[in-house]
Amino acid sequence: MELYGDYHTHCRLSDGRQNEEEIINAARERGLKEVAITDHGPLAAVIGVGDADEYLKLRDRLDAIVNNYPDIEVLLGAEANIRDLQGTLDLPPEIIVELDILIAGLHPYTLPTSIKDGWAVFVQNSLRHLGRGQQEKAINNNTKATVEVVYNNPQLDILSHPGLFFTVDIAEVARACVAKNVLFEINCAHEHPGISAIIEADRVGVDFIINSDAHFRETVGNLNYGVKLVKKLGIAPEQVANRRQGGGYKQWRKNKKNCTYS
Repeated sequence: MELYGDYHTHCRLSDGRQNEEEIINAARERGLKEVAITDHGPLAAVIGVGDADEYLKLRDRLDAIVNNYPDIEVLLGAEANIRDLQGTLDLPPEIIVELDILIAGLHPYTLPTSIKDGWAVFVQNSLRHLGRGQQEKAINNNTKATVEVVYNNPQLDILSHPGLFFTVDIAEVARACVAKNVLFEINCAHEHPGISAIIEADRVGVDFIINSDAHFRETVGNLNYGVKLVKKLGIAPEQVANRRQGGGYKQWRKNKKNCTYS
């Protein structure tokens, strides 16, 4: 299976080790038609952008150089962080409407909206090793936060690496993605989700997207993990949004509005 684009990469604005032009050129060398630069939201410690306005500055820089690359479409996106059990994101609506693509996921060391939510999501997840009861509570809370971000943010395009760092009920998360037309990411950098989770999500009927989550120039467009798994598991090409025949992001992106933000 050949893929049209890579819609999850990071540059030096967050925790990437590459600038935007290095991402663009790496994607071109891979033969991709589209690439999105999707840096982490500002409220994840260490890995986030310094300020949400950095996305607007990146937009200006991209606008100034895209004509140099007529063979590829360069997209501005963000990987927002989930902050609480209600699925609140760490990006304001006025930034989200400027994005071509919105991704969201759970990440460690994200600033929660309240002490209560910090305990319920991030502290509870750290307690999951202390026995079955704590583990079940963590999974329930992680699942709720992930499902709520899908339901409460109709502009969300992609759910990033579902279950990575924060174990979730894959079937429940997949049902939310199907209901709200959110793409379920197969993340090649982390080789996640694994086979059993992808089988479960496929059984529910999600549409997948295969992304690199590249932080280095060498891994932009490296989508082999996802391509091999899709082929191995017999997943229909029509379920992979960024297949070469899919026609690019304009076929599946959402209208940016009605963000849950605080």
